[in-house]
Amino acid sequence: MSDQVGCPAPHHGSAREDGSVSAEFALALPAVLMVLALVLGLGVHAAGQVSLEEGVRAAAREIVRGEDPAHAVESAQRGLSGDASFNVTDDGEYVRVSGTRPVRLWGIVEISATRSAEAAVRTERVLPSGGR
Repeated sequence: MSDQVGCPAPHHGSAREDGSVSAEFALALPAVLMVLALVLGLGVHAAGQVSLEEGVRAAAREIVRGEDPAHAVESAQRGLSGDASFNVTDDGEYVRVSGTRPVRLWGIVEISATRSAEAAVRTERVLPSGGR
C-alpha cells in the first residue's frame, strides 16, 4: 500500500504567501532592536547611578577618617567617568557629601536630567583628655 491516492500533497503555501515571514521579520526587527537598546540604556543608567552613590559614600568615609575633603572628592571623581560635581558639608555631627552628574545617553547625548546621590556619616570627635 505504497500509493497514496487519497492523501493530499503537502501545502507549501501559495505564491502570494512566499516571503511573508521575511516581511514580518523586517517589520518586527526595528521594534525588537529599540526595546533592546532601551533595556541596555537603562542598565547603563543604573550602573552609573550605583557608581555615583559608591563614590559619594567613599568620599564621606574618607573625610570622617581624617582625610582632606579635597583629596577625598578627587578620589571619588577618579572612579567616575565624565563630569561629576560634589559638595561637602560638615555640621559638626555629620559629614554630608552630595554628588550630581548629568545623564548621558551612550556617553554622547546629554539629556536634561541629572543623577544625584548623598551620603551622611556621623563624625566621632575625640574629646580632650579631661572631657567625657
